[in-house]
Amino acid sequence: MHKILNSKLSVRLSILIGKHMPRKMGAWIIKAFSSILGSSKNLDLTTAVRSNQNVVSGGTLSDRELVQRTKQVLSHAGHCYFDLYHYYDNPEKLDNIAPWSESMTDFLNYAQEEKGYLVVAPHLSNFDLVVARLVKGGFIGKVLSFPNPGSGYQLQNKIRESFGLGIVPLGDSSLEAEIVEYLKAGGVVATGVDRPVPGRKRRHHAEFFGRPSPLPLGYISTALAADVPIIVVAAYMGTDGKYGLRISKPITLNKYKNKLDDIILNAERVLKKVEEFIKLAPEQWLMFYPVWPDQMDGES
Repeated sequence: MHKILNSKLSVRLSILIGKHMPRKMGAWIIKAFSSILGSSKNLDLTTAVRSNQNVVSGGTLSDRELVQRTKQVLSHAGHCYFDLYHYYDNPEKLDNIAPWSESMTDFLNYAQEEKGYLVVAPHLSNFDLVVARLVKGGFIGKVLSFPNPGSGYQLQNKIRESFGLGIVPLGDSSLEAEIVEYLKAGGVVATGVDRPVPGRKRRHHAEFFGRPSPLPLGYISTALAADVPIIVVAAYMGTDGKYGLRISKPITLNKYKNKLDDIILNAERVLKKVEEFIKLAPEQWLMFYPVWPDQMDGES
Protein backbone atom coordinates (compact mmCIF):
# COMPACT_ATOMS: atom_id res chain seq x y z
CA MET A 1 0.00 0.00 0.00
CA HIS A 2 2.87 2.36 0.82
CA LYS A 3 4.38 1.83 -2.63
CA ILE A 4 1.10 2.70 -4.34
CA LEU A 5 0.44 5.85 -2.30
CA ASN A 6 4.06 7.03 -2.59
CA SER A 7 4.36 6.36 -6.32
CA LYS A 8 4.93 9.21 -8.76
CA LEU A 9 1.52 8.53 -10.32
CA SER A 10 -0.27 8.85 -6.96
CA VAL A 11 1.60 12.03 -6.06
CA ARG A 12 0.92 13.56 -9.49
CA LEU A 13 -2.77 12.66 -9.17
CA SER A 14 -2.87 14.23 -5.69
CA ILE A 15 -1.27 17.40 -7.04
CA LEU A 16 -3.76 17.55 -9.90
CA ILE A 17 -6.72 17.10 -7.53
CA GLY A 18 -5.35 19.58 -5.01
CA LYS A 19 -4.70 22.27 -7.59
CA HIS A 20 -7.92 22.07 -9.58
CA MET A 21 -10.68 20.45 -7.54
CA PRO A 22 -13.00 22.65 -5.43
CA ARG A 23 -12.28 22.24 -1.71
CA LYS A 24 -15.80 21.00 -0.85
CA MET A 25 -15.61 18.26 -3.46
CA GLY A 26 -12.12 17.35 -2.27
CA ALA A 27 -13.41 17.08 1.30
CA TRP A 28 -16.18 14.71 0.19
CA ILE A 29 -13.72 12.44 -1.62
CA ILE A 30 -11.32 12.48 1.33
CA LYS A 31 -14.10 11.52 3.75
CA ALA A 32 -15.25 8.62 1.58
CA PHE A 33 -11.74 7.35 0.87
CA SER A 34 -10.59 7.56 4.50
CA SER A 35 -13.74 5.78 5.70
CA ILE A 36 -13.27 2.87 3.30
CA LEU A 37 -9.52 2.60 3.82
CA GLY A 38 -9.70 3.10 7.58
CA SER A 39 -12.20 0.26 7.98
CA SER A 40 -9.77 -2.26 6.50
CA LYS A 41 -7.81 -4.31 9.01
CA ASN A 42 -5.65 -6.14 6.48
CA LEU A 43 -3.57 -3.31 5.02
CA ASP A 44 -0.06 -2.68 6.33
CA LEU A 45 -0.77 1.06 6.42
CA THR A 46 -3.94 0.90 8.53
CA THR A 47 -2.50 -1.80 10.79
CA ALA A 48 0.48 0.45 11.48
CA VAL A 49 -1.74 3.43 12.26
CA ARG A 50 -3.87 1.41 14.69
CA SER A 51 -0.78 0.01 16.36
CA ASN A 52 0.82 3.43 16.75
CA GLN A 53 -2.38 5.02 18.03
CA ASN A 54 -2.88 2.20 20.51
CA VAL A 55 0.50 2.96 22.10
CA VAL A 56 -0.03 6.73 22.06
CA SER A 57 -3.39 6.31 23.80
CA GLY A 58 -1.80 4.15 26.49
CA GLY A 59 -3.95 1.24 25.38
CA THR A 60 -7.15 3.03 26.38
CA LEU A 61 -8.89 2.91 22.99
CA SER A 62 -11.24 0.04 22.19
CA ASP A 63 -11.00 -1.76 18.86
CA ARG A 64 -13.92 0.28 17.54
CA GLU A 65 -12.30 3.51 18.75
CA LEU A 66 -9.02 2.54 17.08
CA VAL A 67 -10.83 2.06 13.78
CA GLN A 68 -12.43 5.49 14.19
CA ARG A 69 -9.07 7.05 15.10
CA THR A 70 -7.51 5.46 12.02
CA LYS A 71 -10.21 7.04 9.85
CA GLN A 72 -9.48 10.40 11.50
CA VAL A 73 -5.76 10.06 10.80
CA LEU A 74 -6.35 9.17 7.15
CA SER A 75 -8.89 11.96 6.75
CA HIS A 76 -6.47 14.48 8.21
CA ALA A 77 -3.72 13.22 5.91
CA GLY A 78 -6.01 13.67 2.92
CA HIS A 79 -6.84 17.24 3.93
CA CYS A 80 -3.15 18.01 4.46
CA TYR A 81 -2.13 16.79 1.02
CA PHE A 82 -5.06 18.53 -0.64
CA ASP A 83 -4.28 21.82 1.10
CA LEU A 84 -0.55 21.53 0.41
CA TYR A 85 -1.02 21.16 -3.34
CA HIS A 86 -3.85 23.71 -3.38
CA TYR A 87 -2.03 26.50 -1.53
CA TYR A 88 1.76 26.09 -1.51
CA ASP A 89 2.43 28.07 -4.71
CA ASN A 90 -0.25 30.72 -4.12
CA PRO A 91 1.26 33.35 -1.75
CA GLU A 92 -2.02 35.12 -0.98
CA LYS A 93 -3.93 31.93 -0.16
CA LEU A 94 -0.93 30.55 1.75
CA ASP A 95 -1.07 33.52 4.12
CA ASN A 96 -4.70 32.70 4.86
CA ILE A 97 -4.45 28.94 5.38
CA ALA A 98 -1.24 29.21 7.45
CA PRO A 99 -1.39 32.67 9.05
CA TRP A 100 1.76 34.12 10.56
CA SER A 101 1.93 33.59 14.32
CA GLU A 102 4.02 34.39 17.37
CA SER A 103 5.56 30.91 17.32
CA MET A 104 6.63 31.44 13.70
CA THR A 105 8.28 34.71 14.72
CA ASP A 106 10.06 32.89 17.56
CA PHE A 107 11.30 30.24 15.15
CA LEU A 108 12.50 32.82 12.64
CA ASN A 109 14.36 34.66 15.40
CA TYR A 110 16.20 31.46 16.32
CA ALA A 111 16.97 30.79 12.66
CA GLN A 112 18.49 34.24 12.23
CA GLU A 113 20.85 33.95 15.20
CA GLU A 114 24.57 33.56 14.57
CA LYS A 115 24.68 30.05 16.04
CA GLY A 116 23.17 27.10 14.26
CA TYR A 117 20.26 24.90 15.26
CA LEU A 118 19.24 21.38 14.35
CA VAL A 119 15.45 21.25 14.04
CA VAL A 120 13.54 17.99 14.36
CA ALA A 121 9.89 17.42 13.58
CA PRO A 122 7.43 14.55 13.92
CA HIS A 123 5.03 13.75 11.09
CA LEU A 124 2.29 15.91 12.54
CA SER A 125 -0.28 17.57 10.30
CA ASN A 126 0.78 19.70 7.31
CA PHE A 127 4.43 20.32 8.07
CA ASP A 128 5.39 20.99 4.44
CA LEU A 129 2.76 23.71 4.12
CA VAL A 130 3.87 25.36 7.37
CA VAL A 131 7.48 25.24 6.16
CA ALA A 132 6.39 26.92 2.92
CA ARG A 133 4.88 29.69 5.05
CA LEU A 134 8.08 29.99 7.10
CA VAL A 135 10.17 30.27 3.94
CA LYS A 136 7.84 32.96 2.63
CA GLY A 137 8.39 34.75 5.95
CA GLY A 138 12.17 34.70 5.55
CA PHE A 139 13.36 31.29 6.80
CA ILE A 140 16.48 29.91 5.13
CA GLY A 141 17.63 26.37 5.83
CA LYS A 142 18.24 22.83 4.68
CA VAL A 143 16.17 19.68 5.09
CA LEU A 144 17.61 16.20 5.49
CA SER A 145 15.55 13.79 3.41
CA PHE A 146 15.03 10.03 3.51
CA PRO A 147 17.86 8.19 1.68
CA ASN A 148 17.19 6.59 -1.71
CA PRO A 149 13.69 8.07 -2.07
CA GLY A 150 11.20 6.49 -4.46
CA SER A 151 9.74 8.36 -7.41
CA GLY A 152 6.88 9.82 -5.38
CA TYR A 153 9.19 11.07 -2.64
CA GLN A 154 11.48 12.57 -5.28
CA LEU A 155 8.56 14.55 -6.65
CA GLN A 156 7.65 15.73 -3.15
CA ASN A 157 11.26 16.81 -2.61
CA LYS A 158 11.08 18.88 -5.80
CA ILE A 159 8.05 20.65 -4.35
CA ARG A 160 10.01 21.34 -1.16
CA GLU A 161 12.88 22.70 -3.24
CA SER A 162 10.39 24.99 -4.98
CA PHE A 163 9.81 26.62 -1.57
CA GLY A 164 13.48 27.61 -1.57
CA LEU A 165 14.76 24.85 0.72
CA GLY A 166 17.96 22.88 0.19
CA ILE A 167 17.24 19.13 0.22
CA VAL A 168 20.10 16.90 1.40
CA PRO A 169 19.65 13.11 1.15
CA LEU A 170 20.88 11.14 4.15
CA GLY A 171 23.44 8.37 3.76
CA ASP A 172 26.25 10.26 1.99
CA SER A 173 29.12 10.75 4.48
CA SER A 174 30.62 13.67 2.55
CA LEU A 175 27.29 15.51 2.57
CA GLU A 176 26.88 14.76 6.27
CA ALA A 177 30.25 16.40 6.94
CA GLU A 178 29.06 19.44 4.99
CA ILE A 179 25.92 19.59 7.13
CA VAL A 180 28.04 19.67 10.30
CA GLU A 181 30.06 22.56 8.89
CA TYR A 182 26.87 24.32 7.80
CA LEU A 183 25.52 24.07 11.35
CA LYS A 184 28.80 25.27 12.85
CA ALA A 185 28.62 28.29 10.54
CA GLY A 186 25.19 29.21 11.93
CA GLY A 187 22.91 27.35 9.53
CA VAL A 188 19.62 25.66 10.39
CA VAL A 189 18.99 22.06 9.38
CA ALA A 190 15.67 20.24 9.77
CA THR A 191 14.91 16.53 9.73
CA GLY A 192 12.20 14.05 10.64
CA VAL A 193 12.42 12.28 13.97
CA ASP A 194 9.71 9.60 14.14
CA ARG A 195 10.00 7.29 11.13
CA PRO A 196 11.32 3.92 12.37
CA VAL A 197 14.55 2.43 11.04
CA PRO A 198 14.11 -1.21 9.92
CA GLY A 199 16.51 -3.77 11.37
CA ARG A 200 17.91 -1.57 14.13
CA LYS A 201 19.60 -3.46 16.98
CA ARG A 202 17.69 -3.50 20.26
CA ARG A 203 20.49 -1.72 22.13
CA HIS A 204 20.05 1.21 19.76
CA HIS A 205 16.33 1.60 20.47
CA ALA A 206 15.19 4.75 22.29
CA GLU A 207 12.25 4.95 24.66
CA PHE A 208 9.23 6.63 23.10
CA PHE A 209 5.85 6.74 24.85
CA GLY A 210 7.31 4.37 27.44
CA ARG A 211 8.37 1.69 24.94
CA PRO A 212 11.63 1.03 23.07
CA SER A 213 11.45 2.05 19.41
CA PRO A 214 13.91 1.84 16.49
CA LEU A 215 13.74 5.55 15.74
CA PRO A 216 16.45 7.50 13.88
CA LEU A 217 19.34 8.70 16.04
CA GLY A 218 21.72 10.25 13.52
CA TYR A 219 20.47 13.76 14.22
CA ILE A 220 21.87 13.49 17.76
CA SER A 221 25.32 12.59 16.41
CA THR A 222 25.11 15.51 13.98
CA ALA A 223 24.09 17.99 16.68
CA LEU A 224 26.85 16.76 18.99
CA ALA A 225 29.46 16.99 16.22
CA ALA A 226 28.37 20.54 15.38
CA ASP A 227 27.84 21.47 19.05
CA VAL A 228 24.43 23.00 18.37
CA PRO A 229 21.13 22.80 20.30
CA ILE A 230 18.06 20.97 19.03
CA ILE A 231 14.64 22.58 18.58
CA VAL A 232 11.51 20.43 18.26
CA VAL A 233 8.82 21.86 16.02
CA ALA A 234 5.42 20.53 14.98
CA ALA A 235 2.67 21.59 12.63
CA TYR A 236 -0.96 21.39 13.67
CA MET A 237 -4.42 22.20 12.34
CA GLY A 238 -6.60 24.36 14.57
CA THR A 239 -10.35 24.12 15.00
CA ASP A 240 -10.71 26.80 12.31
CA GLY A 241 -9.09 24.53 9.71
CA LYS A 242 -5.95 26.65 9.52
CA TYR A 243 -2.42 25.47 10.17
CA GLY A 244 0.00 26.62 12.84
CA LEU A 245 3.39 25.86 14.36
CA ARG A 246 4.39 24.61 17.79
CA ILE A 247 7.98 25.09 18.90
CA SER A 248 10.06 23.97 21.87
CA LYS A 249 12.77 25.87 23.66
CA PRO A 250 16.28 24.96 22.44
CA ILE A 251 17.50 21.69 23.96
CA THR A 252 21.22 21.74 24.76
CA LEU A 253 22.59 18.21 24.54
CA ASN A 254 24.33 16.63 27.53
CA LYS A 255 27.57 14.67 27.65
CA TYR A 256 27.34 11.31 29.40
CA LYS A 257 29.82 8.60 30.37
CA ASN A 258 29.95 6.88 27.00
CA LYS A 259 29.03 7.47 23.36
CA LEU A 260 25.97 5.22 23.38
CA ASP A 261 24.50 7.10 26.34
CA ASP A 262 25.29 10.38 24.59
CA ILE A 263 23.10 9.24 21.71
CA ILE A 264 20.28 7.34 23.43
CA LEU A 265 19.76 9.53 26.50
CA ASN A 266 19.85 12.78 24.54
CA ALA A 267 17.46 11.30 21.97
CA GLU A 268 15.04 10.37 24.74
CA ARG A 269 15.15 13.94 26.07
CA VAL A 270 14.20 15.20 22.61
CA LEU A 271 11.54 12.53 22.17
CA LYS A 272 9.81 13.59 25.40
CA LYS A 273 9.03 16.92 23.76
CA VAL A 274 7.91 15.11 20.60
CA GLU A 275 5.54 13.06 22.75
CA GLU A 276 4.04 16.24 24.20
CA PHE A 277 3.26 17.59 20.74
CA ILE A 278 1.76 14.30 19.52
CA LYS A 279 -0.45 14.03 22.62
CA LEU A 280 -1.93 17.45 21.82
CA ALA A 281 -3.35 16.10 18.53
CA PRO A 282 -2.87 12.33 18.15
CA GLU A 283 -5.36 12.18 15.27
CA GLN A 284 -2.99 14.47 13.34
CA TRP A 285 0.03 12.16 13.73
CA LEU A 286 0.54 10.96 10.16
CA MET A 287 2.91 8.08 10.77
CA PHE A 288 2.08 5.14 8.53
CA TYR A 289 4.97 2.86 9.52
CA PRO A 290 5.00 0.79 12.74
CA VAL A 291 6.96 2.81 15.30
CA TRP A 292 6.85 -0.14 17.72
CA PRO A 293 7.29 -3.34 15.66
CA ASP A 294 6.80 -5.53 18.76
CA GLN A 295 3.36 -3.97 19.18
CA MET A 296 2.57 -4.94 15.58
CA ASP A 297 3.17 -8.57 16.49
CA GLY A 298 0.47 -8.20 19.12
CA GLU A 299 -1.90 -6.58 16.63
CA SER A 300 -1.67 -9.34 14.03
